[in-house]
Amino acid sequence: MPVRTLALAGLIPLLTACGITGNFRNDPGYADFGPLQRLDAESDFGVSLGPLPLQIAKWATHDDEDLGPLLSELRAVRVYTIEGIADAEEAAARAKKVTADLTGDGWLTVAAVRDGEELTSVLLRPDKNFTHRGLAVIVQEPGEVVLVNLIGEIRLDFINGYLADLDVDVPPIEIDPTALQAALTRPASPAAGTGP
Repeated sequence: MPVRTLALAGLIPLLTACGITGNFRNDPGYADFGPLQRLDAESDFGVSLGPLPLQIAKWATHDDEDLGPLLSELRAVRVYTIEGIADAEEAAARAKKVTADLTGDGWLTVAAVRDGEELTSVLLRPDKNFTHRGLAVIVQEPGEVVLVNLIGEIRLDFINGYLADLDVDVPPIEIDPTALQAALTRPASPAAGTGP
């Protein structure tokens, strides 16, 4: 194992424990998961990597052909796992509200994949010139919710790679760039973001 990788493995937990994540709440790529982060649950775990930890990760992996490109355009990574949820119906209702709030704030739902009792919703925060400033993923199971928010320039061809490297177990996500571009050029309707 290269020395840089060993350094990364040792430093990232220290940096995340110190809360060196930066303040991205006003960034267009920041996804507000508020209602889902306040669920009645047995346990919750969150990791938030801001500029300094990501710079170290980029330095440690810049020659890694798989991981290096995934980190190159990211400025922050947020991952939350909530387990042992007391009320699965309330969790589903809150997930629906969070999704509606995000779409009302300019996010675009690009995929919703159901696999048995698991529902994975993927949202992108579009910007001018068809770039994407953020990625939000909400994975719901009856007793567990996983939330992922990547802030930075998001590449569509890396979405499955991002989730695999974050150890988020979801079915493969396929996004049709042509359909996405058409959705981005469509004028917003007055009811956009209200949800079904």
